Amino acid sequence: MRLVIVLAALAGLLSACADTKTRVAESRQDRCERADWKDVGLRDGIQGAAMQADRYKDICGELFKPAPYNEGLREGLARRPKPPA
Repeated sequence: MRLVIVLAALAGLLSACADTKTRVAESRQDRCERADWKDVGLRDGIQGAAMQADRYKDICGELFKPAPYNEGLREGLARRPKPPA
């Protein structure tokens, strides 16, 4: 009887994990579709986070647009304050 209860509880947990993974994947998909890649690149450039393109490509796949991202990145890096010499 205990085994049945334990198995039922585990089945519920596994189902919840699958639902969570699905929601995370859908959220990523939505964010990748709505992303303004030039703005993302601009933000990364201003923050000095210049090596993020591969990460976005891995996360978003074909939804990642490297040309606008790189354009924004160049602009952001140009706006980044220069350290005193």
